[in-house]
Amino acid sequence: MPTRAQRPRLPEVSEAQRKARLAWNGGKTGASHPATSLSVFDVCRADGCGTPVTGRRPPADGMVQVRGAADGAAAHWYCEGRCAAIARARAELRAIPMRSGGES
Repeated sequence: MPTRAQRPRLPEVSEAQRKARLAWNGGKTGASHPATSLSVFDVCRADGCGTPVTGRRPPADGMVQVRGAADGAAAHWYCEGRCAAIARARAELRAIPMRSGGES
C-alpha cells in the first residue's frame, strides 16, 4: 500500500469542501501535534482507594462505595471519577454470565 505521501491528493475545489474540512477538524489547520505518551494503566495514588468496605465510614473524604458483582464480590471504597467508573464497569462485566465451555 502506498504511503500517505505517495497517495494522490484531491484538491479542494469548493468553499463547501473547505468548510466541511474545517468543521471536521474543529477549525484547526496545519500539521497535527504528536500524541502525548500516556500509560494505559495508571496507579491511583489516593490513600484508601480500592480498600474493602469494613464499616460505614470511608477511609478518606471523597471516597465512594462501589458494590461488588451479584456473584458475592465484596464492596470497596474508590476515589470519585476514574477509579469508581472502572470498578463499576468491572462489576458489570463480572455479572455477565459465562457461556458454557468458557474459562471461569
